[in-house]
Amino acid sequence: MSELAPVPPRERLLSLDVLRGFALCGVMIGNMVLLSGTWARLQPDSAPGTVDEVASWFKALVVESKAQTLLTWLFGFGFAAQLLRAQARGEPVMGHYVRRLLALFVFGFLHVTLLWWGDVTWTYAVSGFGLLAFVHASNRTRLWAGLALIFVPLLVMRIFPEVQGAIADATVGHGGMRAGTARMRDALVHADKLSLTWEHLRYVFVWCSFLWGWYFFWTLGRFLLGYIAGQARWFDDDGAGHLPVFRRLALWGGAVGALTTTVEVLERLAVIDLRAQGTGGEVAAMFSSEIGLLAMTSFYVGVVVLLLQHRPWRRVLGVLAPAGRMPLTVYVTQSLVATFLFYGWGLGLAGRFHTAALLGISVAIFTVEVVLCHLWLRSFRFGPLEWLWRWAVYLHRPPMRRAPVGGSTAGARAA
Repeated sequence: MSELAPVPPRERLLSLDVLRGFALCGVMIGNMVLLSGTWARLQPDSAPGTVDEVASWFKALVVESKAQTLLTWLFGFGFAAQLLRAQARGEPVMGHYVRRLLALFVFGFLHVTLLWWGDVTWTYAVSGFGLLAFVHASNRTRLWAGLALIFVPLLVMRIFPEVQGAIADATVGHGGMRAGTARMRDALVHADKLSLTWEHLRYVFVWCSFLWGWYFFWTLGRFLLGYIAGQARWFDDDGAGHLPVFRRLALWGGAVGALTTTVEVLERLAVIDLRAQGTGGEVAAMFSSEIGLLAMTSFYVGVVVLLLQHRPWRRVLGVLAPAGRMPLTVYVTQSLVATFLFYGWGLGLAGRFHTAALLGISVAIFTVEVVLCHLWLRSFRFGPLEWLWRWAVYLHRPPMRRAPVGGSTAGARAA
C-alpha cells in the first residue's frame, strides 16, 4: 500500500490526501469480511435481514475492490511524484525508492505475522520493483503495458484454468486451500498469539496459491496507470490545471461504470449468468468486472478533484485528509482494532455479525481513526509508522514534532 509513502507536509496536496483517506475507508469496509472471520464461514445463528441485504449490495457495487484499485493507482502516482521531486532537486532517487520498498516489505511481513494474514503492503512492495523497468518509457508504453499486465494474465487464467490449479497445487498441494482455511479458522478462534503467528505465515501461502499467476502483474499494471497521471502532473495545484482531464474521468468513468454495474446487478439478480456460458462467458465477465473497476475508480477520482475546486467541498472532504497523511498507520491500526474485536486473543467476536453490523463497525472504526489523526497531526509532522518508514528510507531520524508557531523551521527544512 504505498501510497503509503510519507511526504513532507509542505509538499502535500489536499486532493491526494482526501483520495487516500477515501480509499482507506473503503479498504476498512472491504477487508471487514476477512478480518471478521466471515470468509471462514463463521456465521451468526440468525438469518440476515433486509438491512443486511442493502448493506451487501452497497458493499458490492460501491466499495468492493474499488478502494484497492484506487490505492494501487495512487501507489504508481506516488512513484512518479518521487522521481519528479528528486529530479527537481538534483537528488538520486533509485536508492531511496529501493529502500522504501524494502522497508514496506518489512512492515508487511510484521503486519502478517503479528496481526493479520491479509496484509497487502508486502505484495505492493514486490510489485513496486516492476516500476523500475518503466522509468525511461513513454506514457504511451506505460499505458499499453499497464493494460496488458492487468488483462492478459487474467485472460490466461480464465482460458486455461488448469494453469492456475497447477500453480496452486505446486504451492500448497492438492486440497491445500481447504485444509489451510480450516486450520486458519480454528486458529482465529482458539489459538494463542504465538500459534496464530505461525498460522498467519502459513495461510499467506495458502491464500496466495491461486494468485501467483496473475496478482502481481495485475497490481503492477494498476501502478503504471497511476504512474502516467503522476508523470503528467495531473494533480499539480490539486488538479486545477487539468480540470478537463478530471471532467472526462468523471463523465466517461461514470458512464462505463454505470454500464458494468448494470451487468453486475443483473448477474446478482440471476437475470443473466455470463459464467454459465462457458469460456467465452467467463472471459466476458472478467473483462466487464475489470473495466468496471477502472471506470468506477476514474469516476471517484474525477468527482473528488472537481468537488475540491469549490471551497465548501474542500472543507467537507478535507476532513478525510489527515487519515490520508498517515495511511500506513491508519491501515495497520485497522487490523489491530479489528483483530482485537474478532480474534480469540481479543474479544473473540468472529462470526457474530451480519453485513450491516460489519459495515457499521467499519465506519465507526474509521471515524475514530480520522478524529485521532486530526489530533495527532496537531503536534506531529508524520504518523508514527510513516516516521519509522522515513527513517528507514533516508537513514537518519527525521524530526517528529511540529515546530512551534513562530519558532525555528530549520528542523523542518532539514527533513
